[in-house]
Order: sequence, then structure tokens, then C-alpha cells
Amino acid sequence: MDYKNYKIIKNEKELDRLIKYCKKTGYASVDFETNALPFHSSLGYPTILGVSFQPGSGWIIPLGHFDSIFKDDYVRILKKFGKEIIENPHILKIAQNIKFEMQWFKKYGINMRGRLFDTMLAKYLLDEERPHGLKDQVNRFLPEYGGYESYEGSNLPWDKKPLLGLSQYCAMDCDLTMRLMFFYEQKLINNNFYSLFRNMLMMGCRVLFESEYEGMKIDVPYLTDLVARKTIEIDNNLLLLNDHPAVKRFDAARLRRVKKKMITDLQEEILNIRGLVDEKLQECGTEREAEYFKFKNQKTRTIKNREDKIGKYIAGEFTTKKEIESLSPFNFNSTNQLRELLFMDRKGFRFDIVKYTVDKKTKKDTDKASTDGDTLEILSSVDESGFIKQLMEHRGMIKLYSTYMVGMLERTSEAGYVHGKFNLHGTVTGRLSSSEPNLQNIPRDTTSSDIKTMFIPPKGNVIMQLDYSQAELRVLAAQANETAMLDAFNAGSDIHTATACKKYEADYDQVAAILADGNHPEYTTWKIRRKQAKTINFGIVYGQGAGLLAESLSEPEQGMIVSKKDAQGFLDDFAKDFPRITKHIINQHKLAHKQAFVRNVFGRKRRLPEIDSRDSFKRSQAERQSVNAPIQGAASDYTLFSSILIRHEKIMGKLPMELRQIATVHDSLIFYVPPHHLKGIVPKLYNICRNPGTMKWFGFQITSVEMKVDFEVGEDWGQLKDYNNTRDYKDILALNEPKYQ
Repeated sequence: MDYKNYKIIKNEKELDRLIKYCKKTGYASVDFETNALPFHSSLGYPTILGVSFQPGSGWIIPLGHFDSIFKDDYVRILKKFGKEIIENPHILKIAQNIKFEMQWFKKYGINMRGRLFDTMLAKYLLDEERPHGLKDQVNRFLPEYGGYESYEGSNLPWDKKPLLGLSQYCAMDCDLTMRLMFFYEQKLINNNFYSLFRNMLMMGCRVLFESEYEGMKIDVPYLTDLVARKTIEIDNNLLLLNDHPAVKRFDAARLRRVKKKMITDLQEEILNIRGLVDEKLQECGTEREAEYFKFKNQKTRTIKNREDKIGKYIAGEFTTKKEIESLSPFNFNSTNQLRELLFMDRKGFRFDIVKYTVDKKTKKDTDKASTDGDTLEILSSVDESGFIKQLMEHRGMIKLYSTYMVGMLERTSEAGYVHGKFNLHGTVTGRLSSSEPNLQNIPRDTTSSDIKTMFIPPKGNVIMQLDYSQAELRVLAAQANETAMLDAFNAGSDIHTATACKKYEADYDQVAAILADGNHPEYTTWKIRRKQAKTINFGIVYGQGAGLLAESLSEPEQGMIVSKKDAQGFLDDFAKDFPRITKHIINQHKLAHKQAFVRNVFGRKRRLPEIDSRDSFKRSQAERQSVNAPIQGAASDYTLFSSILIRHEKIMGKLPMELRQIATVHDSLIFYVPPHHLKGIVPKLYNICRNPGTMKWFGFQITSVEMKVDFEVGEDWGQLKDYNNTRDYKDILALNEPKYQ
């Protein structure tokens, strides 16, 4: 690799030249290398900053690196470059995953201004399938530069890498990122993606960067106490599981077998040693007798050692780590032990095998019995002892504990915040994903009522959640021009209740009144019917067939099993009640077969290469995606675009800057806001979100239905209640003031 055009800056005069070159070309492709700690850590710092101002260039500004000439003054140097270039609105800033660079600049008071270009997001828009990494893009589109990740010191920790190798690597990153920008930009224009890229992805990038940087505040004392309480609860539950007669019987037999094998192994070793001694004796002549007796002495000591160990085993004395682990109590996290307990061992339960595990490579069944959640669900119906149900509860408890309690505590910053990532490139449909931690997967209150409670607002604020209601169904109704569904939406009806009423030929107002009265004799009946209607409605969106729908509608614990035939009947009824949606689905399938892709209303593309596959499963999956992807992606895009408009209104001074978006969860936006702003903010947000001005930016406007928005407010994320415009929410602050200290 030729690094001759790459340069490590050696003095401030050379930094001035770099600034001059960036201003002259109007480009700055940037890439931080850090000590691998997050930006919010007080110990995290950038080691170097790479900059490219034209293809073939790559300059390195040494920062906190141990060999940097600026290591004692790197903050001033970084700020100088940042104020001159990064905050210069006339210079295009380019990066791979630009939110990362924005966060590190922001840490030092530098705000990225002007046009941005993220090569990762450009690639994602042009091809939504993974991988999206820089090395993968280079290998695919710039193959002459592939493989450059190997360099001197590449196996060392990030804060130990030598300056030269790290600089060459970083400079190459910046150079190739710039080359990819030129490669992608014209393709975005040619493929009619440029407006979507600029106005949705790159503007959305700014919104999500601010959410990530702000973070979500954690009630650390509450979470610490929750972890302690759940630890005791889990330990007690484990004692109950271990105390079950079948477990005790099985484990006693298992431990006897383990102990017996340990003794047998030692006895065989003693016999082998004696055999070696005898063999040596046969070889022994007069001149080798001394050597023989020395050998015999060594082996005799070994035999004595093994015999002593057998005596200790018999007496129940175990000292080494391996011995103690071998004889530890039953491990419910061990798939092999659990498999033996449930199916194989005569001292265990001896359940019939429900299903087998699947080989990850061949995708075929193995000869090993499965112990997964679905298996336990089936076994629980035949287990009269209640053990399986208790085991399932234990598994669920462990998952919540490790992921959302201990895991969340480990990710909480020194300042008491978690800074999850919101990924614009996380799904193939355009929906956002979240990671590190996944804030879109926080359990609902019905699953665990004490987890969301840990998320609290900073002092002087409340949490406000803005939620798009049934956005996917509204988009579907508009695209299909399904008048029956559109009429229900525009009348302000609950679409799931309306669907249930249509199916059972009931009056909507009467049923709505029943559902509003929990004591009504028909309340439970209509609640179940509404839930079924909701499952069917979304089953249509997700392209579920009769089999999957039957599974979704069934509730074995409630004794409600829906057959495939019944599910097909529900689908047939839906087709009769909403014929234009059925027609829309058929048209989407035809369109996909014709062009092997579909678009959502914003212009986002979902490519479907398997649409004409000989494999019927792959083909049907592609057909389902041809319907689902445009709807799901559009609902997500409405949410993201609304957040962009809200940010713009803040910048223009039409909304208070104290309104801070901290997360986006599916079709919801979550904010911190001082309560005295609520009455002024909520109506403005409602007007922005119910019918965002998409025509100007994306060339379309849905006019047949509005995007309904609901608001909730609370003292923490777990206690949100419907917004009441007559309430003075300052009382929340008064009630919870000590909580935020």
C-alpha cells in the first residue's frame, strides 16, 4: 500500500495548512481513532483525527496518543480545527457512521454544521442488505484498496497502537470514505434517492445524534436496589427449583455417577502406572537397576497420591476448582443437564421429546432434544407438578435481570445516563433499530412493571411521549384507498373495535360503551374480540397466512385454541369487509414479480431478489415483504420526519430549546420537557405530526387520512398517563423532587 500522500502533522503551522486546504476544496472527510472508551466516559479520549480534503490525501492530527506532539495540548488543537472546519457551514463533512464523529466533536464543544455525508447511510439507501461496514464497501466498490485493515500494531489495544501504523490506517479510512462519497453521490441522484438521503437520513442523523448524546437518565439508587432485590428473588427461586423431588432425585444420581467416574478414573490411572512399573522391570538389567528403582520410587509416590485422593473423594473432600465444578449442584443454564433431566435420564421426568434442535449450518434437525421456550410451553401443559411453569418463570426472570437490570447498570455512565444507539441502517424495511442498550426492547409494564420505572427525567422536567396511533394501518388504508377503514379512522373510531364490530355485525357506539365499562357483563367478550381484530389487522400488514395467524390468535393458557380453518375464516371475512386492501395486496405481489422491488411513499426501496425463487418459502417471504416493507417503512419514516420537523421548529425559535428528544421507540418519540411548557408545546407538536408537510420534501401528501398522535406524560417512563391539558404538571415535580437529587 502506498502511503506517500499521507501525512502526520508535526507542528501547528502544518495544521494551518490542512485548514487552508480543506477550505480551498470545500471537503473534510474525518475519522477519529479513540482509546476505545465511549465519548461519555471521563476516561475516554481521541488518540488521533484523520482528515482528507481530496481523493488521495490523508492528514493525521495527533491528539491524545502517547506519541503525539500535541498530547499535552490536544484539546486546544482539536478545537482550533473544529471551529475553522467542522463548524464552517460551507465545508461538506464526510464520514462513515458520522454520528460517532459528531459525538466526539461535541464532547469538546464543537458542533458539526453545514452539509453532511454519511457513506454508511448512502450505501444502506442504495442497498439495504448487510454488510454496511467501510471495509466491506471498499472490498466491493473499490477492490484495488481492499484488505488494508492489516497494519503494524493492529492486534494491540486501541490506546497502545503505534502512531505510524494507526495513522496510516486512519488516513486510508478518510481517503477511501471520500472516494466512496463521490461514488455514491451520483448514484443517489441517478436512482432518485437524493431527496430521501438529504432530507430524511442526513437530517434524521442529526436528530438521533442529539438523542444519543443527551442519553436517558437512570435512577441509579432505584436500579441498584432493584438488582439487589431481584438477586435474592432469583436465588430463592433457584432453591425452589432445586428442591423439586425429581430434580433432587436426578441430581443425587448424577453426582453419584460423577463421583464414581472420578474414582474409577483414578483407579485406572493407578493400574496403568503399575503396568508401566512392571514393564520397566522386564527391561531392567543389572546395570539399569538403579534407574529402575528411581523410576519405581517416583511412580510409587504418584500411586500414593492417587490413593490418598480416592480416600478424600470417598470421604467427600474436594479441593481443586475442577473437582468443585464437577460436583456443583444442578445447573439450569446447562442445556445438556436440562436435556438429561427432562427427557433422557430414568431418574428425571422422562417427558416425551417434543422437538429436536436445528443445526445452524445445515438447518436440519439434529438428534438432540430441544429445551427452548416453545418446548417448555408445550411441556407445561402435561406437567402436573408445576415444575416446567416455574422453570419458565425463572428463565424469564434471568433474562430480565441480566439484560435490563444488571446490563443497564453496567451501561450507565458516571453521570447516571444510558446512551443507547439509534440505528438508521438497522433494518431492511427502514424501521429504526436500537443497540447498546436496545432501548426499543424495554419490557412493557405488563411484562415487568419495575423496569421502565428506572428511566427518569432530570430535575425540573417530566417525560413526555408522543405516539403515532396505528400508523401502519393508516398508511395501508390510504394506499389501498379502503374507504371503510378510512371512514373509521376519520370518524375517530378505534380501528380494532371497528373491525370487530364489522365482523360481528354490532353497533360501534354500543360496543365502545361496553369496552369503556369494565363491569359490563359483555366487557370480557368484546375485549377478546377487539384483541382478535387487532391481531388480524396487523396479521394482514405482516402478511400472515392462516397457520401463523392461528398461532397468534391462540392463547393456550386461557384455554383458547384457534384452528387453521378458523383463522382462514377470519382472513376470508377481512377480505370481504375490506376488499380494496385485499386488492392492494395482490397488486403489490404483481408489482414485486414485475420489477423485483417495491417502494414506500417516501421513495425508500425494498429489493426482493427472491420474488421468483423456485423455493416456495423464499418466494412467499418476498411477497409478504412486498406488502409489509412499504407500510412498515412509511410508518417509521413519518415518525422520523416528524422528529426532524420538531428539531427545525426548535432551531427557528417556534418551540422551546428545553424540549429535548431522548429516544425514538418504534412509532413513538420521547422527550424531556419542563412541565410549564406542556400547554404550549402539545398543540404545536400535534399539528406538526398529524399531517407532516411531505409534499415539499418528498413529492407526495396523504390527504385521505390524518396520522393520529397521542400524548402521555409522567414522572418516569413507567408511569406515563394520557396528557390532560387542564392539569398543572408541576405537581409531579413537587411529588418527586427527592428522587432526582
